[in-house]
Amino acid sequence: MTAFPTVAIALFVKNEFSDIAGWIAWHRALGVKTFFIFDDHSSDGTWEIIQSAAAVCDIRAMRTDPLAEPDFYLRQRNSFMAAAEMAKGHYDWIGFLDGDEYVYLKHQDNLPEFFSKFQDADAVALSWRIYGSSGRVVRPKITTVEAFTQHSTPDLGDNRLIKSFVRPEKMGSTYHNPHWYDIPVDRYVRPDGRPVNGQDANQEIDWNDAFVMHYICRSMEHYIQRIKRRLNADLSDSAVYWQHFDRNEVGDHEPLRLMPKVHDLLHDIYRVMIGRAIASLRNTWDKIEGKNVVNVGAEKSPDVYQIKSHFGTTLYFLRQENRIVHSTQEIADQHDMLPVYGAIQEKTPNVITFFYIEDGEIGHRRSLPMQYDNRLAAELVYNLRAFGDNRFAAYNPLTNLHIVFIPNPNPEQPQGIEFVAAERREAGEWEMFSLEKVESVSYPASLAPLPFTPGNNTTIDEILMWLVDAPVAPRAEEFLRVLASIPTSVREQVVQRVPGLLWTFV
Repeated sequence: MTAFPTVAIALFVKNEFSDIAGWIAWHRALGVKTFFIFDDHSSDGTWEIIQSAAAVCDIRAMRTDPLAEPDFYLRQRNSFMAAAEMAKGHYDWIGFLDGDEYVYLKHQDNLPEFFSKFQDADAVALSWRIYGSSGRVVRPKITTVEAFTQHSTPDLGDNRLIKSFVRPEKMGSTYHNPHWYDIPVDRYVRPDGRPVNGQDANQEIDWNDAFVMHYICRSMEHYIQRIKRRLNADLSDSAVYWQHFDRNEVGDHEPLRLMPKVHDLLHDIYRVMIGRAIASLRNTWDKIEGKNVVNVGAEKSPDVYQIKSHFGTTLYFLRQENRIVHSTQEIADQHDMLPVYGAIQEKTPNVITFFYIEDGEIGHRRSLPMQYDNRLAAELVYNLRAFGDNRFAAYNPLTNLHIVFIPNPNPEQPQGIEFVAAERREAGEWEMFSLEKVESVSYPASLAPLPFTPGNNTTIDEILMWLVDAPVAPRAEEFLRVLASIPTSVREQVVQRVPGLLWTFV
């Protein structure tokens, strides 16, 4: 059996901190073997995130030289041509994309399988499909593909532009533009194998087999950043560009079928990102004037609880559907569910960390999926609100939305398996629960014991001293638990010291 071809992608990128990890995970999920990423000296953490992702994927990360070549388009040209040269002899195909462009395949799940169809072609031209803002103003914390699901119709003529994948050995030395490359026109084809219509980046719109989802606008916040970055280059201080491309005529959720695989890859990238953020903060103060090192004894192991809802049900992880539910123990046993526990540390009593145990390990699976909580974490850190008489509510420290225990409204779902989501602004009866202590389950004690009790008066200096003085780096969950216990203003100071790396978590 003939092996599938190998596929690489070249990316020229600048200041895409909120989306770059998702972009990489999306294309890695599509089977891209190697990424040649040229960072145009990002200042928002994009470069640091790329380096984190390189610990998970095969990424050749390089930075451009704006001093040697001040022209943006020439730097892009030089980057793409260098990537093509590096790909020769190593990859069968290489594509050239921007950070707001995502390849989608209608009939295959991966690019190597897709390109196995093109034995008699040296370049494939994929149409743009331009997506609008989906009405979003603020930059979302979920991936681009999940956030922006509405696109234009073929009536928008800009969709005629194509992006190309080529065989690097067959590419000539002339650079035409980021869309069209130096391949003989009789070897340039469309996704269905038809020849291109002339030697031009403007082609008939074809969304039947494969295309490039082009998120030109994304949120209004994205757009404003784009205007600032390209003001008086190819954009002006005007809403005309936004009004032209913010097209939301057609809703399409089909690409979301790939998100479980994307989320698995993202989970791994995020773990590296937060680990690098902690390591960077630990190196922040290698020399502190007048710093007093505090020796801290070991903290006692946290207390572990089960959560009992207003309905008398308990939190469980429903493995078959990969989600948290609430149910009775009898129903849980019937469906092979795993109990979800909550750990509360002595120094942070207003924070609860949700976890489950599978095969003797915490977080054995990729992430603990709470509906409307997009952190993709193996353990979920929530703030606790006490209402007296062992009545509590828990809210996501990112969104401030409370967990709600909802009766199952779907008669087609198994009875007794109820919904849980982090979506309520206020805490009423359905958001309330009690805590029942569990002695038979343990949760790891802190690797980096706290010399202070986090709270409203905590300063960034205390956070940094704790990290620097700790004998070993805290686990991600320990670090996030502390951040959830301090004021937002201090959290923001921490985030500013490691741009981009904590975006998803804080």
